[in-house]
Amino acid sequence: MKDDLELWEEFRLGIESSFKSLFDSYYQQLFNYGHKFCVEDEVLEDSVQELFIKLWKNRERLNSTPSVKNYLFKAFRRVLFRKLAEQHRFSGIKAEFPFEIELAHDYTMISEERMRSLRAQLARALEKMSPRQREIIHLKFFEDMSYEEIARVMNLSPKSTYKLLYRAIDSLKEHMSPFNLLILLSLLKNMSN
Repeated sequence: MKDDLELWEEFRLGIESSFKSLFDSYYQQLFNYGHKFCVEDEVLEDSVQELFIKLWKNRERLNSTPSVKNYLFKAFRRVLFRKLAEQHRFSGIKAEFPFEIELAHDYTMISEERMRSLRAQLARALEKMSPRQREIIHLKFFEDMSYEEIARVMNLSPKSTYKLLYRAIDSLKEHMSPFNLLILLSLLKNMSN
């Protein structure tokens, strides 16, 4: 089985089977990531397809990349935000698109009652966070991206990436009990492994 970098290089050379493999590998991941910003499945499907159409048309001008996942997430984010901005008649003001995180059920680690309490506290804490803070939590813990990859996806400097994640976790600390925060961070880390 070929890794993403091999598929990327073959796709750049025009090998359709490699392009299809990349599409199949990343379609659902990109769709799920987009769902954090937009609930309209049709918009998300159009955005993923538009991204891959652009990639195919411009494949000869694309460079090698150290991380295919990072490249695709960043490019998809740009396509989706452009599409959302067009829908909302974007007027030059930088928009903050919503970003929602859903915590998966993990009843084997903690009781159902504890999980309900944790989910309620998390929901309240997430409401207090900015969309970018929620997004960075998702990229770090659900997509298992490095700080450098997150910086590229979110168009931030590495220093700003560290600060934003620190502030996001700090915001969680303010709105959750220490024990529940510890459980949550453990669950998030385990979900990314």
